[in-house]
Amino acid sequence: MIARRHSVAGALVSALAVLSIGPANASALKFTPCSESAQFRCATLTVPLDHSGNEPGEIELRVAAQRRYPKRAGLLVALAGGPGQAGVPFADQFAAALAPMLRGNRLIVIDQRGTGREGALSCPSLQRSKTYTPSLVGDCAKRIGLRRRFFSSLDSAADLEAVRRAFNAPKLAIMGVSYGTWVAQEYARQYPTKIDSMVLDSVVGPQQPSGFYLDSLAALPRVTADQCAGGRCSGITKDAFADLTAVVQLAAEKPLRGQTYDARGRARSARLSGESAVWNVVSAADLNADLQAELPAAMSAARGGDYAQLLRLVPIATGRAPLTRELSLGLNAITSCLDADLPYQLSTATAARSALMAAALAAIPSANYRPFSASTIGAASAVSDCLLFPTQFDTSPAAGRLPNVRALVLAGRLDLRTPAENAAAVTAQMPKAELIELAGAGHDLLGGDTTGCIATALKRFAAKQRVGSPCARRNNAVRPVGVAPLRVANAQPARGVGGGRGRALTATLGAVGDAISVAYMKLSSGELAQGGGLRGGSFDGRSGPMSGLRLKGYRYAGDLAVSGNLSLFSSGPRGRVNLIGAANGHLTINSWNSASGVIDGRAVSWQPAAATTARRPSGRRAGPLLR
Repeated sequence: MIARRHSVAGALVSALAVLSIGPANASALKFTPCSESAQFRCATLTVPLDHSGNEPGEIELRVAAQRRYPKRAGLLVALAGGPGQAGVPFADQFAAALAPMLRGNRLIVIDQRGTGREGALSCPSLQRSKTYTPSLVGDCAKRIGLRRRFFSSLDSAADLEAVRRAFNAPKLAIMGVSYGTWVAQEYARQYPTKIDSMVLDSVVGPQQPSGFYLDSLAALPRVTADQCAGGRCSGITKDAFADLTAVVQLAAEKPLRGQTYDARGRARSARLSGESAVWNVVSAADLNADLQAELPAAMSAARGGDYAQLLRLVPIATGRAPLTRELSLGLNAITSCLDADLPYQLSTATAARSALMAAALAAIPSANYRPFSASTIGAASAVSDCLLFPTQFDTSPAAGRLPNVRALVLAGRLDLRTPAENAAAVTAQMPKAELIELAGAGHDLLGGDTTGCIATALKRFAAKQRVGSPCARRNNAVRPVGVAPLRVANAQPARGVGGGRGRALTATLGAVGDAISVAYMKLSSGELAQGGGLRGGSFDGRSGPMSGLRLKGYRYAGDLAVSGNLSLFSSGPRGRVNLIGAANGHLTINSWNSASGVIDGRAVSWQPAAATTARRPSGRRAGPLLR
């Protein structure tokens, strides 16, 4: 998606004239082994800085090509997201996800211009900040210099044509994910006779991307409702969007303060201040299934005055600062300013842009971005980011409708970054396209589907069959979690175990599930699988798959400390934990639905129906914890 915050996506080339771009065939490329993959070989493709030929200079693109492929294979190019994400490091993942397409195609993965190990645009101050400001973006653009004019998506589309010519392919099949879907669309519009088919996953809409991110904001009420559909938030909240609205208002009035805990169990003061901080957490969730599962409970609890679950999510949503070779935030900012629909031209004097931004924002009905204020939406937008971008002549995306080629369009119903409405709009422009929406899924369906339906859709598409509706089943990788009790006395007794022992059992299992959830959240955001408990203590999952997770005084309810070692399997955690505090004893946990032991001197045995448990993560998960 264009210029999404990392939670760590007129006249220049309106009709691009392609000159001689790249070698005549792939034999001119000098392939060597790829350090990232044994099944690919890598080469460098040299393309013009300016495909129109008006400016001198060249750019080198790293290209990875499958070593083994069918005879008479077509060419399938996979495009990563961003803008700014390198593609070659994900060659093996692309090959696995696109396996049905590779029975008739050779897979090519590229580091798009301005990305990757060697060619990434570098803006160190912006890269370290993990957030954008007009001054940081403006300074980055000045650092890159006038070369910045040639890092739009149209330039990347022209690079794809150079790839086609280099491999002497009559046409390209293109798979794009997130921002890659926009580059794919730009290529299809510019070279309609050279496109064979497209697989578009998590789709940028067919129009110039909104500089105010209005597509994401408009989808927020629907996405919030979809997550809780079918009673999935029963016992958590009656109205998740109302909870979010209330928390936004609270954060706007004064900072939400509380404590979080570090990996040694030490308390740290924490705060969430302002509407934008809430938006940062919400907008990061579609990339992190465990974080998304926390949102309904975190908002419900915060609305009631308990901020612990929400405050813990703030640093996880931000994540670590990416390395430039992984995701160039410099390219992300440059391309966003060149591509996005802004209420001013880049040729407009910087002093005049703020007034144009204010007028454009005032013209947008507030219903389009509720529950946030206009000032928050403005400050969090590409429109604001680009206010100090140096003046230059203007660029614009390619005009016209998409060509009528075969396309498989994939959308997660919980995706805010590239909402399902975008995918529907793209599909409507191509009569031969088929749209697959998956309930319960966020961003990147090829990498995140746990039902198998996306693989089925891809197999049918690759076989040139009608795809139909294979995704009737909901993607339930991680269900919404419950509201954490302040104390054991506030917990609901586990079914079949009454009184205080049942409450202690619920709080203990809650502590185990909570630690596992946070471990996966951290792994998904690029951090180590270690940290503090919700209300005290700590966990550590750094030792790898054979060691699982260690809890040390982990407090999910504030008056119960849980300690022990757990191994993690697809059926759930296994191990023994000790309880100290409001209840005392020990439990042996055998799965998500089986535990036995002694609590307060009395034997406990618990094995309810599977449907009664609140936490049952399943399917593919990030990192090494799950066996």
